[in-house]
Amino acid sequence: MPNDQSTRRSGRDSRGREAERPQDIPPRGWKDILSRVWQEISDNSIFLVAGGVTYAVLLALFPALAALVSIYGLVLDPGQIEQQVNTLSGVLPDETKKMIADELHQLASASNGALGIGAVIALLFALWSASRGMSGMINALDIAYEQKETRSFFKYNLIALLLTLGMIVGGLVVIALVAVLPAAVQFIGFSKTTKWLLLLLEWPLLIAVVIIGLAALYRYAPDRREAKWRWITPGSIAATVLWLIGSLAFTVYVSNFASYNKTYGSLGGVVVMLTWLYLSAFVVLFGAVINAQAERQTRRDSTVDGDKPLGKRGAYAADTVGPSTEDQKSDRK
Repeated sequence: MPNDQSTRRSGRDSRGREAERPQDIPPRGWKDILSRVWQEISDNSIFLVAGGVTYAVLLALFPALAALVSIYGLVLDPGQIEQQVNTLSGVLPDETKKMIADELHQLASASNGALGIGAVIALLFALWSASRGMSGMINALDIAYEQKETRSFFKYNLIALLLTLGMIVGGLVVIALVAVLPAAVQFIGFSKTTKWLLLLLEWPLLIAVVIIGLAALYRYAPDRREAKWRWITPGSIAATVLWLIGSLAFTVYVSNFASYNKTYGSLGGVVVMLTWLYLSAFVVLFGAVINAQAERQTRRDSTVDGDKPLGKRGAYAADTVGPSTEDQKSDRK
């Protein structure tokens, strides 16, 4: 445990060492957290790990889209899903959006919405293939949380499959918000002001879906005792905000300044998609590191199983207390 001399001298918890929730950590404690975040990103090669996740997600992306279209087609016209992707302008680069839309168009054209034996087998195969990308993310989150993977083959793959299914359901919720909400608002006889307010809620609701999805990923993917929801919130919010800002900035850059097509020719669209996926993967891992270091700022038990002593909580982030900024500086000397 680090020797937090400044806290002892002040006679009070000036760094959040007894914090019950992230909101209780004072600014001085967050300075410690952010200092450790950058150190952990370097020590655990998070930039390199994000590249591995990008490769796994790219291989799993199109099976995931196939599963999405199959499930969507059970309820609504699968041909509509392509139209909804085009409404996400600004968040997705045009090249990425076009590649996804083209793939969705082919999948929707081949889908008849029927749930026969062949369709069920195809759906299960698509889910299994898509879960390989989630496996890559699970391994990366183990690194971000400094955990070793010890779960059995069955449990590990079941978690990957369930998280993949949850991701697809989240995608369906996003599509519902993008497609169904505006149509419902126009169909129901609301006043003009009410319609405007309801449509204004569309993006906050989409952001909330992303935050909830990331929170579920941070809680259930790593091989550790689950953290309490409040200790997952900081990284979930930070990752969502950074992802939105980064995606918008990258879209503006690609649209106005970059020349990927001139440099890479016909592969320009693929390079843009890979870059955007890499940005997204890094942001997700960055949020996980924030959560882990926030847990390490307090001596209190941040896991779901109550008040256990340090070393008995089943999670490295909860079982260790991170050094203060001053301790880190002295260690480097």
